[in-house]
Amino acid sequence: MDNQLKNVKTHARLLSKGMWYDWRMTLLATLKDGFFNTAEGLIKDEKILDRQQKLIDSALPQLIQQAEQLAIEEEDLQVAAEELANCDQEELSEARQRLITVDADVEAKKQMIADLKKQLQGKEAEISSGIKRKETCLEEIREAEKIREECRGWSAHEISALKGMSISNLVK
Repeated sequence: MDNQLKNVKTHARLLSKGMWYDWRMTLLATLKDGFFNTAEGLIKDEKILDRQQKLIDSALPQLIQQAEQLAIEEEDLQVAAEELANCDQEELSEARQRLITVDADVEAKKQMIADLKKQLQGKEAEISSGIKRKETCLEEIREAEKIREECRGWSAHEISALKGMSISNLVK
């Protein structure tokens, strides 16, 4: 009976170990599948991160340079703001008033120039039409001279000159 008890104990222990190994293999397989899925996800994430890193690498130098330029511009603006805060406000007000006056004067002169340009264009158009009219009149005068020459009669001087000539001279 000791032998049977020993065999039952051994059998129970082996069954227990078998169940433990089955559980361990199931757990191991589950963990293995989980790790493979995680590894695949990490590989996909690595590809995505590589693409994003390329995008960042292409844009980052320009952004860094722009940030440096903006920092320099900020410093310049702060210096200018400090100068404005420390300057004489009355003098600044006077300078602003002069600037406003000069701007108004410049605008008035621009308007005057525009008006003068319009007048110039009008005068040029008048001159152009006058030249055309002059050419037309000269052409009409030439035509009238031509018609007058064709239709004119003999003057008394021409007739007396012709009478003084002999007929033989006329025939020749």
